[in-house]
Amino acid sequence: MLPALLLAAAPPAVAQPPRDGADRERAFVESLGRADPAAAETYVALRDARQKAMDELQRVEARYRAAGRELRPVFLPELREARRAYAERSLALLDFLDARDRQALASYQEAIGRITAILEEHRQTRAQLEKLLREE
Repeated sequence: MLPALLLAAAPPAVAQPPRDGADRERAFVESLGRADPAAAETYVALRDARQKAMDELQRVEARYRAAGRELRPVFLPELREARRAYAERSLALLDFLDARDRQALASYQEAIGRITAILEEHRQTRAQLEKLLREE
């Protein structure tokens, strides 16, 4: 029973070749999709919204940089809005990831509690068996 708990609680520790960001991202989404398809869809939507906001921010920053000193104040509100939108989308993605990590942490803590209880049972059984051996 203990090995089953350990396997259920811990991520696989199989050596894997290094992956680039796109491969890691794809693997994460696939893993998330197997565990919770709705969460995978939410993650992809949040990730894509963040990427869209980042692209818009980069576009606005490029326009701002290209503008001369005299025109920069004209682009400043658009730049601030793009930064705000990027920050909002990034925070939404972080909130999602934090919630998933809290769920994983709670699951791991529960598994640790079960394993600790099993170890305590083994300790008690061991003490009883050792007592039997001393009585003979």
